[in-house]
Amino acid sequence: MIVCSCQVITDAEIELALVGILSEPNAPLPTPGVVYRRLAKRMVCCGCSPLAVRTIYEKIDQLAAKGVVCPYACAQARGRLCKGTPAKAAQRATGRQTGRSFAVGTLSTPTRA
Repeated sequence: MIVCSCQVITDAEIELALVGILSEPNAPLPTPGVVYRRLAKRMVCCGCSPLAVRTIYEKIDQLAAKGVVCPYACAQARGRLCKGTPAKAAQRATGRQTGRSFAVGTLSTPTRA
């Protein structure tokens, strides 16, 4: 299936790129930009972004199920895609905000600690 008609990128090409990305030590988060760079291509109109993201999610799950890529690496990538970086997830979990204080129902300027 063609995911990006501007650059003629297929879901099979995305799968191959993900295998390479997720096989790297300290693999980067497999965003559409990372996947496209791996394929030596660039987004042109960005209309394919939603389909590219959905394809990346599906392919990560399929690669883990097939055992082609370490399931731990796939789960870690999937978790990071869903929740953001671990530091941001930790901040959300503890309810901390970074350098900003907002009153409920009013606008205020950021405060510095």
